[in-house]
Amino acid sequence: MSGLSDSSNIPGVKRPTLRRDASRNARRILDAGRAVLRENPHASADDIARAAGLGIATLYRRFPTRDDLVRSVVWDIFETDIAPALTGAEAEADPRTGLRIAFEAAMRTAAHERVAFPAGMTLEIAQSFLGPASRLIQRGQEQGFLRRDLDPENDTLRLLLMLLSVLPTFSQQSEGWNRYLEFVMEALTLTPREPLPPAEAIVDPFQRA
Repeated sequence: MSGLSDSSNIPGVKRPTLRRDASRNARRILDAGRAVLRENPHASADDIARAAGLGIATLYRRFPTRDDLVRSVVWDIFETDIAPALTGAEAEADPRTGLRIAFEAAMRTAAHERVAFPAGMTLEIAQSFLGPASRLIQRGQEQGFLRRDLDPENDTLRLLLMLLSVLPTFSQQSEGWNRYLEFVMEALTLTPREPLPPAEAIVDPFQRA
C-alpha cells in the first residue's frame, strides 16, 4: 500500500499536470511572441523566451526553430483575429458588406501586427482567407452586386496581396489603408466598360525557379 500513497508512483497521475504545464507554457510563448514580434519583427527566439519568462530550452522543446515559432504565432493571430471576422462576414446578407468586413479584418490585423513571415507563409495565410472571401464574391456576382468578370479564386487572392503591399507605407497605428480598400471595393462594384483580361493561376513567388 505504501507504493500507492505517493501519487508520483501511479502511472498517468503526473501526465495531466505535465500536459497542462506544457499547454500553459505554449500559451505564454505565443502571447509573448505576438507582443515581441509586433515591436520587433526580427526579434530572436531568446527575446521571446525572455518575455515569456521561460528558458530557451522550454521554448525549443515546443518550437524547434524560430520559423516554427513564428508560424505558430501567425496562425494564432489568424485564428484569434481574422477567422471570427470571416465567419461573421459570410453571415452578412449583403455580400458587399461581408467582403468589406473580410478585407478590413485582414488589413487591420496585418497593419497592427507587422510580423515578418517565414518564406512562403504570406501566400499560405492568404489562401486561408481565400475560401470565405471568394464565396462572398460568388454570391455578389449571383446577386448582381459585383462585376461578373471577376475570378473569385485568383482575383481575390491577388487583391488581398495587392492591398497588403501598401501597409509598409503607413505607420503601424494608421488606418490610411482604408482609402485603398475603398478604391478596390468601388472597382469591384462598378459596371465595367470593357471585360478584364483573363485571370491566370496563382504562382507562389517563393517557389519560382
